[in-house]
Amino acid sequence: MKDVQLALDSAVKFLLGPSSIDDSTTKAKSGFYGFQNTTKPMRETDKPFIFYEISGYGINLLLKLYKWYNDPKFLDLAKKTGESILLGQVNSNNPKTNGAFFDRFYPDSGNFFETFHVYPNAVCAGALCELYHETKDKRFLESARKTTKWLFEMLERKDDKCIGFKEFFSQSEKSDKVYPYESICIPFILLKFQNDLEISEEQKKDLDSAISWGVQSQTSEGVFPFFYQPLQNKFNETAYSHFTIYPLYNLMGFPLSELEDMGQRGCFAAFQKCVNWLTKVQDVDGGFYTYYHKDGHVWHKQSPPIGQALCSFVHLYEKTGEKKFLDAATKAANWLVTNQLKDSQFAGAFYWVYPNKHLSGLQKKIAYAKERVVGKISSSEYVSDVTVLLDKIPIWPVQFAIEGLYRFNNLQGLS
Repeated sequence: MKDVQLALDSAVKFLLGPSSIDDSTTKAKSGFYGFQNTTKPMRETDKPFIFYEISGYGINLLLKLYKWYNDPKFLDLAKKTGESILLGQVNSNNPKTNGAFFDRFYPDSGNFFETFHVYPNAVCAGALCELYHETKDKRFLESARKTTKWLFEMLERKDDKCIGFKEFFSQSEKSDKVYPYESICIPFILLKFQNDLEISEEQKKDLDSAISWGVQSQTSEGVFPFFYQPLQNKFNETAYSHFTIYPLYNLMGFPLSELEDMGQRGCFAAFQKCVNWLTKVQDVDGGFYTYYHKDGHVWHKQSPPIGQALCSFVHLYEKTGEKKFLDAATKAANWLVTNQLKDSQFAGAFYWVYPNKHLSGLQKKIAYAKERVVGKISSSEYVSDVTVLLDKIPIWPVQFAIEGLYRFNNLQGLS
C-alpha cells in the first residue's frame, strides 16, 4: 500500500504541474493539455494543445480531490479550468455549431481546431453542471445547457429509433461512425443532470433508446464494439480496450452501474459481463493490450485503460465481494505503480503505449505511412495502428489512475 500511496501522490503532483495544466496568461490558461511529447512531434496536429474533453475531466477530478482532501486549492483550480472551457464555446447564428465546444485549442498558434466532437461536449456539459452545483455560478449552467441543445442536433437514428450520436461535425469531413460507448455514456451524463439541463420527456425517450442500442451491441464475450458504421450497417469487430471500458467507468462515474440505479434495467448485468471479460484478457502484469482481435491481440498495451479498469474492478468488488475482482484490481494497481514514469520532467505520468519503441523521425514516418496504407486497403475490422502514439505522454491516463489508486488505497481490509 505504501507504493500505491507514493504513486498516487506522484500522479497528483504531475496533474497540478505545467505539463498538465496550462499556466500561461493566454486564452489557454488553466485548461488541461491533451498530451505532451517526449520527442519532436511528427505532425503539426501533434503539437501540445488544450483538450476540452480532458479539461472537463480535470474539473471532475479536481472537485473530487477537493472533497477527498478538503483542500480549497483544488476547488480554485476547478473554477479556473471552468473559465478556460467557457472560452472554447461557440456563440454564433449557425445552428450546426452554436453552443458547441471546439475540440481543442493550440496555444502556440492561438487557433482552435475546427472540429466539434460530441463526446467531449457531453463531458464539458457534465463537468460544468458539477461546477455549477459547487459554485452556484450560473454561467457554467447556461453554458452546459447551450452545448446540450447542440448535442441533441447530433442524434443518429436508424429505422426512426435513436441509436446514439454522430461522432463529430466538421465543414470538411462527414461523420460516418457511431460509438457504442458514446451511446451509453453521453445519455448517462445528460440524464444524471437532467433537471439542470432541462431535458424534455421526448429527449429522455431518445436517450433511453440510445442506451438500449448501446447495451444490445455488447457481444456474447462482454465486449462493446469499437464502432458502428450506419451506411454499411456493420460493427467493427476490434475490441479497443480503452473504449470498451468507458461504459464501466469514466470520471463522471460508473455509467452502466449508475444507469441501473436510475431505472435502466439490464445495465448492471452488462457491467458485470464486461468486467468478467476484462478479468479473462488481463495480462499477467496487470495490463491490457490496445486492440484485441478474434485471432489474438496487438503487441502493444495502452495506459488509459488501466486506471479505468482499476476503478471498475474496485467498484464491482465493493458491490459483490468477489475476490477475483480484488485480485484483478491489485494487478492493475501494480501495473500503474511499475510503469509510472519516475525520473523525468513527466514523473508521475505514463507513456501512451508500452513498450514505447524509440524510433527515429524517419522510421516513424515510414511506419506511419505503412499503417495508413494498410488501413485503407485492409478490412476495416482489423485495427493495429500505433506509430502516432509513440513518445507521447497523455494526460487522461493520469486522471483515471488518480481515482483508481485512491479508491484502491481506501478499500476496507487492505493492509
